[in-house]
Amino acid sequence: MKRSIEIEAITRRFIAGGSDIEMMRRLYSDSADLIAVGTDDGWTHGPNEFLGVWDHESVFDTVDYDSEVILLDAFENGETGWSVGEVKITLADGNAHTRRFTLVFHLDSGAWRIVHTHVSVPVADMETWGVEMSRTLSDLVASINAESEARALEDIGLSVATIVFTDIVGSTVLSESMGDTAWTRLVTSHFETLTHIAEDQGGTLVKTLGDGAMLAFPTAASGLTAAIEVQRAVSSSVADGVQVRIGVHTGDVIPGDDYLGLMVNKAARVAAAAGGGQILASTSTAGMVNPTQFDFGDPVTVELKGLSGTHQVVPLKWSNAPN
Repeated sequence: MKRSIEIEAITRRFIAGGSDIEMMRRLYSDSADLIAVGTDDGWTHGPNEFLGVWDHESVFDTVDYDSEVILLDAFENGETGWSVGEVKITLADGNAHTRRFTLVFHLDSGAWRIVHTHVSVPVADMETWGVEMSRTLSDLVASINAESEARALEDIGLSVATIVFTDIVGSTVLSESMGDTAWTRLVTSHFETLTHIAEDQGGTLVKTLGDGAMLAFPTAASGLTAAIEVQRAVSSSVADGVQVRIGVHTGDVIPGDDYLGLMVNKAARVAAAAGGGQILASTSTAGMVNPTQFDFGDPVTVELKGLSGTHQVVPLKWSNAPN
């Protein structure tokens, strides 16, 4: 089993498809065994019924909404592939809801075709079971008393790390203009470059997130240096129009195969606040390095999605940074 950039790109086209019935026809299998499952009480069988779900152009054209991919992972194993994710749908009046989906693919004559979908709207445990269930480490820790909480965190062990998130800007448009094969080659090469840069600075590429990545470093200086090297590598590549946004934050994490903690979420949100070709660092990261070693711009106050209050970040000037 391996991650599949090609299936991810097809999934993004599925999400953006809307009323484009011809696009959907190309994405779906023509097998009679194709099945769609949603939160309604019926299942849809076969390509004709399946395509009929999207054959409501007048409805889509009269509803003004924005969609934002919150989570997307895609995998393949032989002739079978699948993707899972969440999409935030925001209507013109500001009302928003989240949809979860799973798509199953089969390799048909060299092309990935959808053979099964499951789309649903998350419902709180209280509505389903009558009780709330802990979903995250934060929920679990909050459910015990302060003394036990202190013992639990001590047993787990905390360490300080600098987390760097990268993200290719406008990836959906780029992937469609380049085509799946060229896009796959570009992203694969990009991740290889990130891995080499991270290792050169004593860090590691923790995981890839679609066309973005999460990297971890032992010091703020090594994380910032790696961020500069990533921007330099992207700017000198032969791929026209490709830009990367980068966010850096330093704090306590719970280490392991992955990294957990509020600061990881903050690092991702700092990256989301950056523009193409920009590196944003939290003030905590900037305060941990020699000010003569890095050239920071003026602090900027921003709101970070999902985090309360406002936060200060500083742009890191990288184009003229010393090697």
